[in-house]
Amino acid sequence: MTLVLVFVPIGALLALAGLLFERGRVAPTVWSGGQPARSQRARRAGLLANRMAGRSLLIGGAVVVVAALAAWLAGASIDDEFVALSLVAAVAATCVTALVRALRAVRAT
Repeated sequence: MTLVLVFVPIGALLALAGLLFERGRVAPTVWSGGQPARSQRARRAGLLANRMAGRSLLIGGAVVVVAALAAWLAGASIDDEFVALSLVAAVAATCVTALVRALRAVRAT
């Protein structure tokens, strides 16, 4: 039960952040999308980076939520430590994938 209380909100926050990034609700800044947009090209690259990272965050967040709920439904048949480590790995993989996709999008422009 504790795993659900911890990882479902984390996955939901990742998915929400991904949705905001993908829809263009977060402007490219130093913290999201690289350097401040001094030119139109830099702004387009930042928006593309946010969109690409947003897709990864949205999918990864949904996977974390579904996996946490599935582990909760499985109950005692799965070791809690294995589930916790798997979910932490899923969150880390989601963040790394989002970063890599954003960097590739910026380099391609």
